[in-house]
Amino acid sequence: MMIMLEKVRYSDSWKELDVEAYTDGYAYDQYKHVYLLSVAGYEARVKAITSALVTGRAIQIIGQENASVCQDFSHRYRIFSTRLGNNLLHQIVLADVFFRSSNGGDKLLYIDKEDKAPELVYDAIKRYYSVPLIPEWSEWLYRRIQGESCLEELSGSRRVLRLSVQEEQLDSFISEGIKNGEIEF
Repeated sequence: MMIMLEKVRYSDSWKELDVEAYTDGYAYDQYKHVYLLSVAGYEARVKAITSALVTGRAIQIIGQENASVCQDFSHRYRIFSTRLGNNLLHQIVLADVFFRSSNGGDKLLYIDKEDKAPELVYDAIKRYYSVPLIPEWSEWLYRRIQGESCLEELSGSRRVLRLSVQEEQLDSFISEGIKNGEIEF
């Protein structure tokens, strides 16, 4: 599979700054808040773009989608860096919601090429919530939480799911599924 590179740009007319680098992956929500951004290019340009993003400035993704995206101020971001040589740098910016381990609030789930969404969601629910689950329910549970608008796929070039469900909801879904004969032990 060929990786598609798109340009990412930050411009500031007051500072007479216009820098570009390349992205091979990003994900954002319906409000254009970025949760994942992978940027590579000359070190100063990459740092200018990622710094702009995490300090609340809008950046542009120029490619198939042409989107102006920004920070979600309700989240903090982590930046992971790798020097590539020849003054090149690769940075990945991830919202802290990828790293939460509590059972409250949203969870972001990155779907790799080989991952299957129902199994990934099942594993996340098993890890973060204390509800009774068995692997045979993964497909049913996935469809159910999708139908209840508890699962949203973000926009962008990488597949990221936002899981927004409370433990009480999961208990209710499972109880109803057992009562209705949709799932069984």
